[in-house]
Amino acid sequence: MNTGFPLGRLFGTEIRAHWTWIFLLALVTVVFGEGLSAQTDQGFNAAWGWGTAIVSAVLVFGSVCAHELAHVWVARRNGVGANVVVVQMLGGTYVMETRPLTWGQELKIAVAGPIVSIVLMTVFAVLAVAIQLGWGAAKDVPQSIAAASFALQVLALFNFFLTVTNIIPGYPMDGARIVHAVAWARSGREDVATKTASRVGRLCGLAIMALGVSVVVLVDLLPGAALVLAGWLLVGSSRILDRRLMLQNLIAGARVSDAADSDFARLPPQLTLDVFAGEYLGEKLGAAALVERGEELLGLIGTMQIRKIARRKWSAMRTEQAMVPLASVPRTTGDAELWQALETLERSGLDALLIGTGEHVSELLTRRSAGRLIHERAEQKARDSGLLPQILKLPVRRTPPAPPASQTPPATPEEPAGPSSDDTHDSSES
Repeated sequence: MNTGFPLGRLFGTEIRAHWTWIFLLALVTVVFGEGLSAQTDQGFNAAWGWGTAIVSAVLVFGSVCAHELAHVWVARRNGVGANVVVVQMLGGTYVMETRPLTWGQELKIAVAGPIVSIVLMTVFAVLAVAIQLGWGAAKDVPQSIAAASFALQVLALFNFFLTVTNIIPGYPMDGARIVHAVAWARSGREDVATKTASRVGRLCGLAIMALGVSVVVLVDLLPGAALVLAGWLLVGSSRILDRRLMLQNLIAGARVSDAADSDFARLPPQLTLDVFAGEYLGEKLGAAALVERGEELLGLIGTMQIRKIARRKWSAMRTEQAMVPLASVPRTTGDAELWQALETLERSGLDALLIGTGEHVSELLTRRSAGRLIHERAEQKARDSGLLPQILKLPVRRTPPAPPASQTPPATPEEPAGPSSDDTHDSSES
């Protein structure tokens, strides 16, 4: 989740812009710029046209940031929230990744974004209408006023689109969290709420797909295909909630100590990354290691850190240059719930959490050790239900029925009764 370009920190959260915004801002600028530059024959200056297009595109991005920061601010006020939020076209990746403790917290966090978008839409629309009323009858409208009117109309329409899109009750939209919070309040159980949100999102996606097919048949191919694609994405995204619930049920009751990893590497700070990747990221030692200088613990390094660095630089870069400082590595305790710790681990974007307090660390909770426990529990569940052979796609050996007594050949001294040597070998193998 920690992909994108850092923009800064606000409300204790690092704000990043997803890389797709490079293309989105360029597209918005070109579309607006061409539309406005086409008005040059009517006296609209091309420089004003392209300048307005650039400002409008930046303000579109600012509207999405404001929507997302509203979520972050309310989450922080309620004691929850991610350390990093990545702003995408229709919002950020915070959705369903922060874990409110009550349905009330979740509802307040979910509605914060749409409320801010509605407020922005109203403000921009009122200003646009005011300009139209004030200058609508004028023959010579200043280019600055015309540019401002255009930008305000664009921003009002975009915030309307952002609000409507985000209240769709399908993951990963805000509407899914609203449905989840309401179902949680009515049932009193978070797992039931997750099932409800998944079901509603799937039905919503199917309905949008049906609408898209109707648009293709009755109206036009392009908008209908876009609706079909959007519905298909919602249906697929709802499965994320199903898998999340299945995983949560699988490790229910597990503690961090059940998945703790004590067999991890301790590296000197001067070790180069090529040596670390080649010798310490194997199956035995896991995908994370502590960096130490003598008895001093400096930080954590793992796959997530070195994958961000070009391979050609590994031989010249040391672990202390690529590690995450100790103060920035989240901690947990051995008796903490494993599910909550895994959520913290996922939000951190690291390969491990420190277990315990103080500078002495004897155990880590790594992605690999957690995955090993999940795999073991999945196998045990399948074994208890008798489904393990099918899951592993192994043939089930069946003992052939014994022939009738009348057809059993009598034993002879040359061929004594009992299993043959081949049968004995098969029995030992089984």
